[in-house]
Amino acid sequence: MSDNNRDVRIRVAGILIKGGRLLLIAHKKNDEVYWLLPGGGVDYGESLSEALKREFIEELNVSVEVNDVAMISDSIDPSGDRHVVNICFLCTYSGGDFELGEEQRLYDYRFFGRDEIEAVKIFPPINNDLLDVMDGKNREKYKGKLWK
Repeated sequence: MSDNNRDVRIRVAGILIKGGRLLLIAHKKNDEVYWLLPGGGVDYGESLSEALKREFIEELNVSVEVNDVAMISDSIDPSGDRHVVNICFLCTYSGGDFELGEEQRLYDYRFFGRDEIEAVKIFPPINNDLLDVMDGKNREKYKGKLWK
């Protein structure tokens, strides 16, 4: 591993529940489709909430209000190539028409019902934690080290 890859990446993500359904966004890489909470990296000098608002606009053309932190996890690649700290916030939809952004990696978006969440391939694997959030359960916010 080169020294250039030793930076820890901060990723903010939004948990947006609308009509009892959870918003996820699909990415496609090397013909593999996987789902994530909308969000992305934080730029230098940008607050966490500013970054998340920007990401929702870039990825889905919608505005959100950023609320409380719902959960935090570390995604550390066992090979040592990547370390991402995921900070997930509860969000409230505030406007705009949902439309997939133009970034090449963006593949689809969809609102999932409770009964669908367990079977979806989500990175990091926080499916059960998202169900708890949807159910309003209070759990520990730090989820530890998670990888595929």
